Amino acid sequence: MSERADTKLDPFAAAFAARREMLVDRLTREALSALGGTLGATLESFRADREIEVDIAIAAIHDGSRPFAVESWRRWIDGSVQRGYSASTMQGVLGAMRQVFVDVALELRASGVPGATSRIRAFIRSSSDALSLIDDELRARAELVHKKTRIFGALIENAPDGMGVAAPDGTLLHVNPALARLLERDDLPGHSIYELVAKHAEPIHREQVAKAVMEHGSWSGELTYQRASGETFDAHVTAFLVRDARGRGIARCAIIRDLTAARRAEEERRRLASEVIAAQRAALEELGTPLVPIAEGVLVMPLVGVLEPSRAERMLGVLLEGIGREDARVVILDLTGVKEASTEAAEALVRAAQAARLLGAEVVATGTGPELARTFVENGAELGIIVTKGTLRDGVAYALRVARGHERR
Repeated sequence: MSERADTKLDPFAAAFAARREMLVDRLTREALSALGGTLGATLESFRADREIEVDIAIAAIHDGSRPFAVESWRRWIDGSVQRGYSASTMQGVLGAMRQVFVDVALELRASGVPGATSRIRAFIRSSSDALSLIDDELRARAELVHKKTRIFGALIENAPDGMGVAAPDGTLLHVNPALARLLERDDLPGHSIYELVAKHAEPIHREQVAKAVMEHGSWSGELTYQRASGETFDAHVTAFLVRDARGRGIARCAIIRDLTAARRAEEERRRLASEVIAAQRAALEELGTPLVPIAEGVLVMPLVGVLEPSRAERMLGVLLEGIGREDARVVILDLTGVKEASTEAAEALVRAAQAARLLGAEVVATGTGPELARTFVENGAELGIIVTKGTLRDGVAYALRVARGHERR
């Protein structure tokens, strides 16, 4: 409501409206005193709220009916709740408002303003109604808090992770069943949180975790705990500090998750992954040294890529196994796709030829290009016991003749 004269106001309401700024100033001072000087907002914002309250009261005084006054108080309470005022804050402001308005009303009555006495009584009755509304709001809030407490209590009690609440000094106040089971103890309340960890973890808990929680409000990481049986286990911990409205720490809380099952599962996963990789590697090695029978007594092993020592040794094993299994007389090593070979690989080829001869078979090398031949020569490989053919086609033709007994080296 503005300060302009309003001809619709009765003398008493008009006298109040004329004193609007004075009412706002006095109400601001009295409300601050009632709240112990705690604003919870800027002074400008705090004063603006008092302006709203004064305007609501002036409108209620002008209307004069109790239902209008009650509805006005209800709107004020709803607005105060939205601004985050507690029930005690609203009661303090209302008490200050009633005192200021009654004082001004008495001044108006003393100065002879008509209707002052009845209006004072009406205002006192309506402010009493406001107190009842605040009490209703307080009960509703208490019921909501109780309901939330029960819900969150049920969540904590049935949570699979361990949860604990301690005083700022670290003395346990409450633990959920999961934490009691985790530590195999039912006597935890009253004990220090530092007693729960393994000996080597206690300095970390005191010097790092506690410091981070008290100074920064939270900490997350791993700690080693100890069960009543003496067994230790690693756990992931989320610790945090709960503060009151003034920012003071009132409780230290922690959520503790046992990592034993997760670590065991991770180890099993790594073991299975290792087995899969080994199987894949073996399969790739098999694919890298295929041995294909193309006719009775004739095998072909096509090789591609780089002929490394390990691969050459693998080739030797597959070759000898295949000769024995197929009773082969000739094995063709097709080197067309081999781009590079080491001295060890060349020596492995020689050993393969020697071993094959001991088993009654001979080795034919095909597709040995200039670069590969130069590598063998420069590395001094003794390839004299290996029959060489320019192409796989020539090697197959030769091998078939040997297998049929038409040609012998």
